[in-house]
Order: sequence, then structure tokens, then C-alpha cells
Amino acid sequence: MSYQRFPVPERLRGVVEHVWMVESAPLAEVRREILIPNGRPGLAIALAEPGTRHDPVTGAEWVNAASVFGVMTRPHVLGQVGTSSYVGVEFTPWGLAAFGLPALVDDVLELGDWAGAAAAGLVGELRAVPFGAERAERLAGFLAAWLTGADVPPVVVAAVRAIDELRGRVAVAEVVRRCGTSYSTLYRLFRRSVGIGPKQYAEIIRYYDFVGGLLGGPADAAATLSALHGYYDQAHAARDFKRYTGVSATTFLAVQNGIAALMHGRSVQDG
Repeated sequence: MSYQRFPVPERLRGVVEHVWMVESAPLAEVRREILIPNGRPGLAIALAEPGTRHDPVTGAEWVNAASVFGVMTRPHVLGQVGTSSYVGVEFTPWGLAAFGLPALVDDVLELGDWAGAAAAGLVGELRAVPFGAERAERLAGFLAAWLTGADVPPVVVAAVRAIDELRGRVAVAEVVRRCGTSYSTLYRLFRRSVGIGPKQYAEIIRYYDFVGGLLGGPADAAATLSALHGYYDQAHAARDFKRYTGVSATTFLAVQNGIAALMHGRSVQDG
């Protein structure tokens, strides 16, 4: 599997974190991967055979063809067979508003429902250029044309940065203090811009970091991380790990989690 990230032009900074691409050799059988919440909405476009995206909590399933995905509060399972080739972006937590879109949560918006006929043209244009920087530039250029100029409240940006820097291990009261505002104001603006409250966002970031450490850690990583993340016992950590990944820590490590691992900078096959 090949996975690569690309920076975005100045105009998109602050609303799009990066463009990404992933390709793999043809798959004879369905491969399933767990995609954990990371507090960011995203866009994914299939340039070969589209897979599926499954919500294990509701049972809903979508064809993973060309869609904008909101902030996830629970894991999704990606299914893929045949030739896999995707390109997409990761927005900032508040980034959808800059494109005139609502703050989606656990929801999917087909690209065609947003961009209309331009969506099909974009897919064709991206298929015409090879994996690499030029493809990333084409997608970034498309998104730049849809910018509305909407501004996010600075207090929301400050709160997200505080939570991200502390990897979610911070009380909302401390975030409020750092931002110099009130809880009610922060909650109202954060929920309007991101779609969820700051406490839930911190929980998501905390366990995204938890899973990243587990993927890169030693055999006893579950016990180690439960201590590092302030848990009073391993069972508590294990319960919340399952809440945010949909499986136990042991099962998670036994599954092919190529994309989830690569997003943390290493592959589970690296040993």
C-alpha cells in the first residue's frame, strides 16, 4: 500500500490540514480496516473501484465513492475489494463551514449533492493525472474555488489547539481558562463550528492518541498506556478503547489496519 500526504496552498490553510492519497494492489478478497475518530471531517474520492464505509453502531453502509464525511464520534469500518485508489483531504475540525457546509457529525454528504455536476468533472480530472503532487494540486484548486470566506471564532481555534497540544488530556475548565471565555460561550461556539462540544472533542483526541500509541507500542502497550493516560486501571482503558474503535485492543492489533496505522506514521507490518 502507498500512502502520502501533501501540503495545501496558503489559501486553504486553516480550513484544510492536508491532501492525502492511498493506492494498493488489486485485492481478490474484501479487506476491512477500522477507521477511528480523530476529530476531523474529511473528503474521500475513489478513483478506481469504490469500497464501502460501514457504521458498526447503526449498521448504516455507504458506497465510498465521492463523499464528505463529518466529524466521527464512533469508528467506521472500510471495506475494499479490487483495485484501490483514493484521494481526499482532511479538514480542520471547523473547516466545513469555510465551504458553506454544515458541521456534519457522524454523517455523510455525497460530493455531487454539494458540488453538483462539477463533482463528476473533478473525478475525471483526478483520474487523468498520476499519483502525486499534481493530483493533490488539482484537488486543492477545486476546493479553493468553493471557499466562502466564512470565519471561525478565534476562541474555537484556540480551544482546538489547546486540546490537540495536550492530546485530549485536559479538563474543559482548563481549556475555558486558557481561552479567556466562559464555558457557555465556548460550548455554544465550539458546537456551532465543529458540531460537537469541547468535552467530546477532547475524548476523541485522547483516544485517537491512545490508538496511535498502541499501534506503535510494545506488547504490553495497553497496560502502559492506561497508566500514561491517567486511568486508574487497565479495564477502564479497555472499555473506552472499544468504545472508540469498536473492537478490543487485542482484536484491533490482529486486524489489517493499514490506513489507520499509516495515519499514525507506521504500518503494523513494520514490526
